[in-house]
Amino acid sequence: MMLKLSMNVMGLCAVLSILGGCSSGEYTTYSLFQEYRDQPGNKAYAIGINKVAGAAWSAGSIQDAQAAALNTCNELGGVNCNVVDVNGSAVGY
Repeated sequence: MMLKLSMNVMGLCAVLSILGGCSSGEYTTYSLFQEYRDQPGNKAYAIGINKVAGAAWSAGSIQDAQAAALNTCNELGGVNCNVVDVNGSAVGY
């Protein structure tokens, strides 16, 4: 089952008691990456030039994970989002 960050953000924020806004700095791109690193299955992490990030894991395919991570990054306000990690390996450009 594919999990988008947009769905997980609310759950993660509630669990972490920072529902006031994940973009507030309390839930940083670094902490999202830490969460992403430990997730199973096909996964991808995307970040925009304005440091807004999106991640996806447990996707049906690498392509699905990449699309979900990019979509989430864009939906959260990321500018020029790019996938920078796939299944734990850095993506070079």
